[in-house]
Formats: sequence, structure tokens, C-alpha cells
Amino acid sequence: MLNLITQLISSAILAFGAWMGLYSMLKPSWGSKTVGLIPLPGHAEGPSEFRATFGGLFFFGHLVTLILLWKLDQLSAPIVTCPLAACWIGSGIGRMISIWRDEGTATRLNWIWVGFEMGMGILIALPFLVLLKLVHFIG
Repeated sequence: MLNLITQLISSAILAFGAWMGLYSMLKPSWGSKTVGLIPLPGHAEGPSEFRATFGGLFFFGHLVTLILLWKLDQLSAPIVTCPLAACWIGSGIGRMISIWRDEGTATRLNWIWVGFEMGMGILIALPFLVLLKLVHFIG
């Protein structure tokens, strides 16, 4: 039962991540506004970058992880969450390093993003974390 609950929680977060990617792919101005970045004037590649990185990468990375989480066996499925979870946690760590090292970045919004990124990573990895606990408990 616990496995199913953690899989459902992880799935909801993965679906949210896929939605963010799809929305950014269809409307790159939303992704740009959300992260507070704007394309450089005179560079037509700006919207393409938002569609690709904040759109396609997010959409397909989260979607494929979500599909594999439900299609693989119960022992393998939790492991597929690790790479994407590590990316989110790495993003939060990178932001904390920026807050520590870069002048003027210790803003409330940056700390909110740290919590969001770490939360996304931990919640995506929940099935794996429960699997680790079960392996440790049984072994």
C-alpha cells in the first residue's frame, strides 16, 4: 500500500513537471516569465531555447519517467525516478551555491525556488526512497 501511495505522489509531481514543460513548449513566453529570463534582443533563437529547454526537455523527461514508473516491475520502476530527481535536487543545490557566492541573489524568491526544486526532487524520488528503506529493513 505504501508503494502505491508513493508512486501516486511521484506520478502527480511528474505530471505537473510534464505540464510545465508542455506549457513552456506551447507558450515560451510563460517559461521565460516564470524563470525571470528574457531572450536577448536581436537573437531569434531565444524563444527556441525556451521551447527546447524549458519545454521539450521538461515535458519529455517527466513524461517518460512517469510512463516507466508505471510500466516497469515494482523493483525496477522506482529506480527510473533517480536521474530526474537528481536533476531537480542538483538545480536546488546550484541555486544555493549562487545564493552563497553571487552578490544580491539571496532573495526571498530564490529561496522559494530552492524549496520548490528540492521538493520536486524528493517527491519524484519517493518510490525509490521507500524502496531503499524496504531493502534496508529486509536486508
